[in-house]
Amino acid sequence: MYLVYMGESGDTGNSVSDPNQKHHVHVGLLVQEQQCISINGEFNALCRRHFGNPLGESGTPKELRPGDVYQGTGFFNSWLPDKRAELIQDCLSILVRREIPGIVAYINKQEFSEAKARADSPYAYLGSPSEITISKFLMALNLFVDEANITGVAPERIMEEDLPVRDYSLVVAGQGKSVDPRFMNQYLQSQIEIPSPAVLENFCYVSPEHSVCTQLANMCSYFVRRWLENPTGTNTYYEALQEGRVIQVIYPVQFY
Repeated sequence: MYLVYMGESGDTGNSVSDPNQKHHVHVGLLVQEQQCISINGEFNALCRRHFGNPLGESGTPKELRPGDVYQGTGFFNSWLPDKRAELIQDCLSILVRREIPGIVAYINKQEFSEAKARADSPYAYLGSPSEITISKFLMALNLFVDEANITGVAPERIMEEDLPVRDYSLVVAGQGKSVDPRFMNQYLQSQIEIPSPAVLENFCYVSPEHSVCTQLANMCSYFVRRWLENPTGTNTYYEALQEGRVIQVIYPVQFY
């Protein structure tokens, strides 16, 4: 089974006017369940190396917030840039070495606002930018697991209705974030064709401080958003994720 750990960056709720967060990004890391133990072990080892203790213990933060680590704020306000960079590189290396696939869905908030304001707009009912972005993410996830499940199937059997499902997927989101349970129902009801039965129809919620992979997904989302805000600038960490085959699929929300 794939455990699809969702991270996000740029969540400003219903507000779309923050000039420093023009995009809302969701990233889902598709982690095979047997990989979780080794990922957790490696993450805890790097935390001991950098902090002296696992996260949440004395002298450590409860979780790694990517903005704080990158910008040197919060817990990391006394850390030198090189020390923070080493921590980020160690975290991303966990994903790159395993080539953990990531699915990206994002929205430009200004385009979202303009689309909602059009006369007779089909988007007027939407609340936060996350609502339509989650739908785009679920569509991409369905395509991914469908493709994974037909890999190795004989060409003459691909159109059969009873193909076996070898890999299921469960979406794991962080508590208190903008992945609302009703978004799954909205997505399922909007589909003309039945989505892949390999994608389980409920979200699972785990707070980032209790989920290593959610923290790593948040870190990926943060660097994807920084790339979107300044695609011609220096985006070393985003490029490392892309070249390391972590960022494999990118779906923008487009309005017509």
